[in-house]
Amino acid sequence: MVKKNKSARDQDFKADMQTIKKEDVRKLQETFNQFFGDSSDEMRKNSSKLKNKIYFFGFVAIIFFAVVSFLTKNMNFVGI
Repeated sequence: MVKKNKSARDQDFKADMQTIKKEDVRKLQETFNQFFGDSSDEMRKNSSKLKNKIYFFGFVAIIFFAVVSFLTKNMNFVGI
């Protein structure tokens, strides 16, 4: 094996952007299918579950911060 210098390697490399783009799209679709499912009904069900979880945890976070801010404004801390 003959070691090439950097300029020789740069001249040999030709990026096929269309092939790279197709491979990226394929990988993205595989990841999407693993997360949401293969069929449209399964995707609809899983995305609905995810949306409901996001709404629920957002609501819980808002309630938590509202309670904490209410308690900190209405309590007198010793030494402060």
